[in-house]
Amino acid sequence: MIKLVIFDFDGTLFDTKFDIARSVNIYLDEIGFPKLKEETLFKFIGNGSDYLLQKSLEEVGAKDFKNYDIERFLEIYKNEATKTVKPFDGIESILNYLKDKFVLYIVTNKDEESTKIILKKFDFEKYFKRVIGRDSFGIKKPEKRLMERIIEIENVKPEEILVVGDSEIDFQFAKSVNSKIAIVLWGGIGDIEELKKLDVDYFLYKPQEILEIFKS
Repeated sequence: MIKLVIFDFDGTLFDTKFDIARSVNIYLDEIGFPKLKEETLFKFIGNGSDYLLQKSLEEVGAKDFKNYDIERFLEIYKNEATKTVKPFDGIESILNYLKDKFVLYIVTNKDEESTKIILKKFDFEKYFKRVIGRDSFGIKKPEKRLMERIIEIENVKPEEILVVGDSEIDFQFAKSVNSKIAIVLWGGIGDIEELKKLDVDYFLYKPQEILEIFKS
């Protein structure tokens, strides 16, 4: 029986991709590189800002991305993060239904502060017991140690956890302890055809299908 539902953030709960892509392009422009197409940047979202920036810099031909300023990029993103972001249709009603029946977490590879800024704008903090970002414990998905920390905090068994996410990172995170995994396909980031090859418990094509998991 599921007791804890762990949600990814970008591409799962909120459509953040346009604000993220714009922030990357502002940063690239600042440091003298050409802007990238949004569709290219969308593929890099999901494994944290450091990975996003590294892949973007590689794409424009930077030779030594370690010297670039991740903190400046995060500063830009915090200014841009709430300009076009919105929850996916139906997400709020689903969270409202789930919050009294399960413990709800967000575990994301974006930083905790940026996540909470968006949650606050939409008054979504009330749905989640805890928000964990890449900087909360200094561990990010899909590291098994992070899942083990959550299991310890909540005193649950791996089989009592459902991870809902949109990437192979979320898949690996759940499978690190053999928890259940639902991969969503509505977020518009990553490679959908590659995701469909994963051996997951559930593929979800629209948010309302989250509830079907608990009715089956």
